[in-house]
Amino acid sequence: MKHYKYIIILFCAVIAAICISMIIRVNIAFPKADDITFTKDKPANINGLLVSPIEYKIYTIDEYSEKISSKYDSLTEGKKKNSRVVVLTLSFRNNTDKVVDYMPDYIFVSEELNAHNGATPLDNNSWHVTVLPGEEKKIQLQVYLGPNQLNPRKINKLDKSTITLVYSFYPYRKIIVFN
Repeated sequence: MKHYKYIIILFCAVIAAICISMIIRVNIAFPKADDITFTKDKPANINGLLVSPIEYKIYTIDEYSEKISSKYDSLTEGKKKNSRVVVLTLSFRNNTDKVVDYMPDYIFVSEELNAHNGATPLDNNSWHVTVLPGEEKKIQLQVYLGPNQLNPRKINKLDKSTITLVYSFYPYRKIIVFN
């Protein structure tokens, strides 16, 4: 009986050593992504478009329903209280001599609050943006942050946190910073 106990312990130790070596191997092969940040003064160049953050506004569900859309009116009162909608405005300026077609695809992130969600165009016609040479367009994106995306105890700290949009995660994490 003692032999089985030692064999099982040895087997578990071998499995643990294999798992640890695999984790180390993956971390060596794929190191942590480096951050590259872009701001209003240093816009991102995405496929010939200079993308600059302009502004953002944080709305309660009731404010959003009153000013923009009744999209979230069906939420319960408890969920409305613990949810926010962030509307972000970006500027796309074509600095090439060709027409640029672009589909905005961003993830909203507030690192301090561990909040994140996908950003979708406020206007349904903005899923695909065509920008002529030398033209500049402003696009608004919306981000819903409910209890699943942001801890309700941290919801009042959202306006004091760093608001970012991430558009590439690896090998470089490319971030557009709004404040």
